[in-house]
Amino acid sequence: MTSNLLNTIFETGKASKYLVYILVIALLTHGIIREKFRSTTGYIVWDVISYYAYLPAIFIYKDLSLKFVDDLPKDEGTIWPIPTANGGYTLKYPIGTAIMILPFFLMAHIFSNLAGIEASGYSWPYHFFILIAALFYLLAGLLYLRRVLLRYFSELTVMICIVILAAGTNIFYYATEEPGMSHIYSFFLFSAFLFHYTRFYHGDRWMDTLLIGLISGLIVLVRPSNGILMLCFLLYRGNVKMKDWYEYLWRRRFRLLVMFTIGLGIIFLQLSYWKFSTGHWLHYSYGEERFYFFKPHIIEGLFSYRKGWLLYTPLMTLAIFGFLFLKKKVHELFYPILVFTVLNIYIVFSWWCWWYGGSFSARALIESYALLSVPMAATVERLWNSGKLVRVVSSVIFIFLIYVNMFQSRQYRISLLHYESTSKELYWSVFLSNERPANYEDLLDPIDSEKAFRGE
Repeated sequence: MTSNLLNTIFETGKASKYLVYILVIALLTHGIIREKFRSTTGYIVWDVISYYAYLPAIFIYKDLSLKFVDDLPKDEGTIWPIPTANGGYTLKYPIGTAIMILPFFLMAHIFSNLAGIEASGYSWPYHFFILIAALFYLLAGLLYLRRVLLRYFSELTVMICIVILAAGTNIFYYATEEPGMSHIYSFFLFSAFLFHYTRFYHGDRWMDTLLIGLISGLIVLVRPSNGILMLCFLLYRGNVKMKDWYEYLWRRRFRLLVMFTIGLGIIFLQLSYWKFSTGHWLHYSYGEERFYFFKPHIIEGLFSYRKGWLLYTPLMTLAIFGFLFLKKKVHELFYPILVFTVLNIYIVFSWWCWWYGGSFSARALIESYALLSVPMAATVERLWNSGKLVRVVSSVIFIFLIYVNMFQSRQYRISLLHYESTSKELYWSVFLSNERPANYEDLLDPIDSEKAFRGE
């Protein structure tokens, strides 16, 4: 009976959906057991302080001008305002992540008031609901991604890719250890964009038009550099032949205008905040921090022991190799995803702090996994169609690398892997080990941040 039930679930195409639920529940369980949301700092630390600050400023202090910070104790570390030329304050990071967290913040606020817990915006319920927010968006993102992948690949291939993404990449770390960072929210938005944008060209739904506009605006609002996604997907033609392309777009000009207007309306929220806080519609809040497009650190960003993406997240090499098979398998997505991937890697590793400070693997690439799951699936399917021996060997390697990812996530959390100074010697001395080397400090490879800041 059990066997028949499993066969029925698999044949109806629901196995991958149930797998997503199981994986997210497992991540939630991990997060609850860890109880980091009850720790002194919880999840609202470092960059998250500024991502999140919009919410307590509006709903707790009722002062988006941030003038209330002048009356806070000098050791107050939960608001990091930046002084502006007009004598006011602004926040460094855009408002998008706060908007994504907003419904969960309100649930935490209501719960805290009903339970008689300090409703300060920083007590444990607020931290807990940030965890819930990240896992909710991860769940939704994986469900969106599942629907996209099932258009082109088998149920088994999709299931393998979902497991790899949730357990074998740094999504695992950022969904449970640093859920207040922007990347899981961007991953959801990328997945939703991919689904609705591709469906828009295969159907005639107004809902897709409206949602693409909304999602595109939020993508920019959460992380402005991710706006290149929309530019790259101008290369997408769906099943429309090139000779009919311009005529096809002209017939849909009103829908495209609506899409653009909605996206611009969402972005206007950020422009309005800048106007309110600085007196200018456009404001660069990163000060002297900048990109060095003529001095990118692509090799270091991909392979270095300090933070190399493919060293710490090796299963994503499946996606890189997948471009060899993607053009033939899913021709319509080949050029948009390839162009985005090349541009995104170039932009991400052109930032002065190309290692992105305290981060596990290359956190700035997490959102791109939504797109990279397509070439990844192409590789997985090719491996699974290459005979029993290849399937067995591939399975063993996948399981081992998933274990390595989880093990190294813990090593990073307890600082066996240094947040920015891991050297080759340190990496291999602690590889799959829980023991801290006696000469740990001597094995570090400190980076000259000031030199990097100058682009040297």
